[in-house]
Amino acid sequence: MVERESIMDAARYTKLVDMNSAYLGISRLVLMENAGREVAVRCSKFSDVSVFCGTGNNGGDGFAAARHLSTMGKNVTVYAVAGTRTNEAESNLSIIKRLDSVKLVYINDSKDCEEIKDDLKKSDAVVDALLGVGVRGEVREPIKTLVKTINPLKAYKISVDVPTPGIRPDITLSLHNKKTEDAKVVGIGIPREAETLCGPGDVYAAIPLREGFEHKGDFGRLLIVGGSREYVGTTMLVAKAACRTGVDLISIACPGYVAEKIAYDPNILIKPLKSENYLTDEDADLVTAMDFDAMVLGNGLGLHDETRSFVKSVLEKTTKPVVIDADALKLLSVKDIRASHVLTPHAGEFRILFGEHADVLKDRVKMVSSKAKKTGSTIVLKGPVDVVSNPVHTKLNKTGNPGMTVGGTGDVLAGIIGALAAKADIFEAACAGTFLSGLAGDLCRDRFSYSFTATDVIEKIPEAEAFCKQFE
Repeated sequence: MVERESIMDAARYTKLVDMNSAYLGISRLVLMENAGREVAVRCSKFSDVSVFCGTGNNGGDGFAAARHLSTMGKNVTVYAVAGTRTNEAESNLSIIKRLDSVKLVYINDSKDCEEIKDDLKKSDAVVDALLGVGVRGEVREPIKTLVKTINPLKAYKISVDVPTPGIRPDITLSLHNKKTEDAKVVGIGIPREAETLCGPGDVYAAIPLREGFEHKGDFGRLLIVGGSREYVGTTMLVAKAACRTGVDLISIACPGYVAEKIAYDPNILIKPLKSENYLTDEDADLVTAMDFDAMVLGNGLGLHDETRSFVKSVLEKTTKPVVIDADALKLLSVKDIRASHVLTPHAGEFRILFGEHADVLKDRVKMVSSKAKKTGSTIVLKGPVDVVSNPVHTKLNKTGNPGMTVGGTGDVLAGIIGALAAKADIFEAACAGTFLSGLAGDLCRDRFSYSFTATDVIEKIPEAEAFCKQFE
């Protein structure tokens, strides 16, 4: 099992693997059914079980457990906290309502907690399925009083996934992966690929939640550095892809000639540098002094010696996330790479930088993982199956198709990852961006067969994001 990123809390990681499982065809209802069975098995030696269910999917696990316990012939009482439930929890509650073998009691307020105390005394086991990993802030009524009601009971107490704050369980059954130190982990049928393949859950984890109180710039400022006399429009592809991904502010820092010739787009700021045709060392301080949360470096730079010096200088002076793509990959050396960098090479660029090549997927995985550990960076090796690795984790991405050999799709990928890296952890951004880019390409293939362009892929990014949302 892949351990989750330390920066990702249990609730987000649980939702990530749930969404990826759904994408692979394993619905939350199936996972809930399996969770309920596991909880019931741990209660099988008890005869009278009280199951406390909240309104979320943790409560849904409790409803499923109650049904399994009833099937075992146990005396089961479900105490359901009133409120709006998730679809899956409501589905399992609707089954409980039809069962004469399960007693159902609603908890509307703290007064109801007092009324159930006598009935609870006969229970020899209590299941805590009130909140789970989604709890935020202080526990509210009536759950706050329920905690005080449950704790003094002599019954054996089992918490599902994580204990409700304040409850002192005899055992915690963590579903799929450990969420508290003393928990016992039980499997619920989540496939390994939900963690090892990039999917909609990775997109969910990388795109920040919009709550309605934000201001301009709160969702990131991306700086795109590139362009040269021969490659005027490349950086605009990066910028347009980033714009469609949802970053707030986008700037292109480029040579003067590029600034004059580049296509105008009012959504994107153009910042001409001192150099006229190719970026040089004299531009480095200007670039690193700009206000940005993440940078994309390399698209259309060219391979001039003076530009090589510029790339090394910018990377040396920048501590913020940098997506290194295209020509920049050919201008830097391994010793220039740091933990804040995301490298996006295809096989040829990888060989130029690291001197290695592999055709077989398992060898590619081993090769990329080794270089990520050596450099401390995040690497996206593009190919028929993309390999995304940082020093700790490696994931594969299977979206994308042969039509994406068209020029400019690499720039699109860099823009998507850059936009996400402006706010997300860079490994999360790399996984999500790679999946989104390939998915947008697949949507283009479905619409145009293999006759599509990089700009077509850009226009499909919002549709790809919407596709991912259906698995939330």
